[in-house]
Amino acid sequence: MQRSRKAFVRNFPAPAFLLTFFFAGITPLHPQTPAGQAEQKIAVEGYITAVHLPTGFDVNAEHVTLSPETHYAYIKHLMSPAQDATADEIRLGAFVKVAGPRDKRAKSVTASGVYFRDKWDKKVSGMGVIDKVIANGPEPVFQADGYHIQIKPDTEVSFSGDLKSLGDVVTNTWVKYEGNQDKAGLLVATKVKFIALKTPKDKKQPDAQSQPNTPAKADPKKQHEITQDSLLDAEGNVLSLRAKVRYSNAGGWCGWHKVLADQALQERVRRVGMKLVPAFQKEMADDQPLKISFRFYVVEEAHIRSEVVCNPGLILVPRQVVERLKHDDQLAAVLADGVAFNLQVYAPKLMAELWGLTGVELAAVAASRFVPGVSLGAEIGAGIVEYRLLVQLEEQRGRMALALMADAGYDPWQAPEAWRLLEPKKLPADLNSLKYPNRSGYQLGVLSLQYKPAGQAKTQ
Repeated sequence: MQRSRKAFVRNFPAPAFLLTFFFAGITPLHPQTPAGQAEQKIAVEGYITAVHLPTGFDVNAEHVTLSPETHYAYIKHLMSPAQDATADEIRLGAFVKVAGPRDKRAKSVTASGVYFRDKWDKKVSGMGVIDKVIANGPEPVFQADGYHIQIKPDTEVSFSGDLKSLGDVVTNTWVKYEGNQDKAGLLVATKVKFIALKTPKDKKQPDAQSQPNTPAKADPKKQHEITQDSLLDAEGNVLSLRAKVRYSNAGGWCGWHKVLADQALQERVRRVGMKLVPAFQKEMADDQPLKISFRFYVVEEAHIRSEVVCNPGLILVPRQVVERLKHDDQLAAVLADGVAFNLQVYAPKLMAELWGLTGVELAAVAASRFVPGVSLGAEIGAGIVEYRLLVQLEEQRGRMALALMADAGYDPWQAPEAWRLLEPKKLPADLNSLKYPNRSGYQLGVLSLQYKPAGQAKTQ
């Protein structure tokens, strides 16, 4: 039961990695340059994917050549002659707009001006669940939201609920933080609030987003025993292809995917996926309301080149995605994205508090529309507040996925490569010509600060 891509996107809009649009804003194509320089159009924009200082750097597949006359500023000053940035801002993963003459044949730009999105060491704030305690003691370090967050003696610390001291802070505690990253990528907190998520007395999920319908009945014990091609509904129930089903009973757009009877392939995806599930989730009792029952399946889906995340814990991967990726490290990047999404929509009430929303409804709507793998291009069907939330959630998920990969023993540097391989509808003969999509560019920036050099990563 195939659905058209157009109908799918129209009925279930989802944010894409539109960081170029969002952070650059509506900017002119003719920035004012310093006196004595010719006015130039923006020739290339995107994330820096390779650095060759002092002579230049690469943005996707294009080389940018620097000179002593190159002007440096921030994007907000495209219309002014201010030179408030320096070449020191050039680093892997930085978002830039480059003005200057372009040589199309050589795929290169001679930069008259380089404009940065923001400073790498700017103030960072956010909220996330602590999935790992890295260090205890008077200056503890917690892993949350894809960051390593250090608490210093002068950090302003507060607690919520039953928490009284840093000694009470364990995994599955939420932290709202502010601080700055140092050159090693450590986020030194200036202000933190630790929040113990209250567990409801009943066994229901804590938010409306986690209240699925149950359209079909199947034996959950057989959810991984796929002996023949089958149908999968949005609950993860497996039914025979010959079963009489109604589209209205699929449990939403995620329902009625064809599951492949390839036991080796299904087991590989399940093995990699379960390694990515954080320890605190695995250790949680099955009857706990906040326990996520993670399930991973390979399905037939010709129009999506990413994972598909439906009801809590159910992560589907199209066969073409698995076939296109080179090894388990790259497969882990896609599955980690799905695991991070599940952890991310854990508590929309906390997200509402973080983003300063007027109610839970907006956060719940944002979460319900936040579906991995579907791109809207430049189309934005949401208000600016909701859209900002969606973009920041996408960045958050990208950071969390890298942390999950590293903790599971997979190479996080393969995440940008995985998304680069999945970006085009059809792979070109020369894989080196592939551009990094925006999500790869953002992750490269995180990797350059927080993880080991790319030279230690596996090669394609």
